[in-house]
Amino acid sequence: MKKMLLPLLFLAQSAVAAEEALTLCRQIKDPTERVACYDEIVDSRYPVEPNAVPDAQSLFGTSDAAAKRIVETTLAIEQISQIVAEVTDVRDSANRKLIVTLDNGQVWRQLDNQTMRFKVGETVVVRKASLGSYLMEKQSGSRSIRVKREN
Repeated sequence: MKKMLLPLLFLAQSAVAAEEALTLCRQIKDPTERVACYDEIVDSRYPVEPNAVPDAQSLFGTSDAAAKRIVETTLAIEQISQIVAEVTDVRDSANRKLIVTLDNGQVWRQLDNQTMRFKVGETVVVRKASLGSYLMEKQSGSRSIRVKREN
């Protein structure tokens, strides 16, 4: 019965055809085959992109905390509290806040009014702070600025 469903599943483009495919899956007695039938329908409509697995560094600093937590838990991504990177670009925004680009591709914007200078090639640490905020400091220093990830 499963082999007869495959052509129907790939041709199911209209809502009526999709409903018919679901009805056919529902009639399968064996639970394993029935679930496999439903999975084929879902997979044909919503394919998973290969190599779309994020890592801890690419998720660090993103603003959607709930989605981040789900992805990290589901994929068993290591929880980190800081990153260490090299500054590749520093510029001032229109409101005279720093915009710092790191060698890992991340761009961080200063939020507070602290005065701090970063040089290209300098190593910085970005770490989690309280209430979901982040601090950036020179690896060699103790002063920091509050930052938000831009990308």
